[in-house]
Amino acid sequence: MLKTIISSRRYWISVCYIGLGFIIIFSIIEHFMEYRGIALDAFVNEKINNGLWLRYLISRIVGGLLYGMIMGYYFEVRKHKSNR
Repeated sequence: MLKTIISSRRYWISVCYIGLGFIIIFSIIEHFMEYRGIALDAFVNEKINNGLWLRYLISRIVGGLLYGMIMGYYFEVRKHKSNR
């Protein structure tokens, strides 16, 4: 069942949407917790001007992809079980 789910196009579309949603929500929550509000100048100075932008971007992409893959697989397995 793992092979059929992973080879499904619908699975990868759901991975992209779930991952993108995770990236957006997680980034907003982290920003508010770290800077205690909207502080775009502090964010730019700390993440982009210090050269940490690549690390920040890669961590978001990898985290979103992993979360999307896990949750997408969970939803597909539930869908397959309910169709039986």
